[in-house]
Amino acid sequence: MPLSPHSVISLLLVGLMAGCVAEVPPTDPDALITRLVELLNDPNPDVRQTAAMALGKIAGPQAAPALVEKLRDPDPIVRRDSAWALGNLGDEVMDQVGVALVERLGDPSDEVKTAAAQALGRMRATPDLVERLTETLRQGDVPTKRAAVQALALLEAPASYPALVEALRDDDARVRQGAIAALGELVDARALPLIRDRLLHDRDVGVRSEAAFRLGKFGDATVTSALKSAAAHDGNADVRRWALWAGAQLSGRGGSDLGLRPGQSPAGGPGAECR
Repeated sequence: MPLSPHSVISLLLVGLMAGCVAEVPPTDPDALITRLVELLNDPNPDVRQTAAMALGKIAGPQAAPALVEKLRDPDPIVRRDSAWALGNLGDEVMDQVGVALVERLGDPSDEVKTAAAQALGRMRATPDLVERLTETLRQGDVPTKRAAVQALALLEAPASYPALVEALRDDDARVRQGAIAALGELVDARALPLIRDRLLHDRDVGVRSEAAFRLGKFGDATVTSALKSAAAHDGNADVRRWALWAGAQLSGRGGSDLGLRPGQSPAGGPGAECR
């Protein structure tokens, strides 16, 4: 008995989600994308989500307009996975999707914000995109600024440096921590005294920990005194450990004896591994 079109597409979706494309029934990729785009409008949000994920796996740029539309889906999981899929489509569709993804940094769902930030981080850092993100960092509400600084950390765009320096004075600790992480990704020596100042004087433990971590990654002799001071006198044990780790990194002694894994960043910080 022949399979119905819906059954065929279900098998294809299962194969795509499992990464076993070679094992699914053969089909025309363009026809498959067309059918998946149709499924983005299915009444069932689980079907819409799966279609978005499958389109992200296929990464056909012709799906971009439909996925952009799904960034406004009533279901936050569909919006999240549509953002993820758009991040896989490559620079060819950047002009179509960049603005829409920046807008999603203001989504009510934290998961959507994160997915949009990560998708933006996989794109090319064009002047227009960096300008939009830095403007969002300067003007957005607190949750949106947190997402914008995450995207900038992933983009590693030197043009974002002035906005990131401004963000070091933000009232929100997570924005300040994100700015330190982003400056660390730029590996710009101009930022060393600014990050050193956050280590010694910021009131937030996460910010001070991130500062110590970043100084250990690209600091020089100008920050060793500050690291020694933080390691000896900071009121928080985690900050002291990160400062000890950073000093060991700069001296070439490593930091494994401190219980910190190589490449690990302060818990919850923007330097942590992304999805």
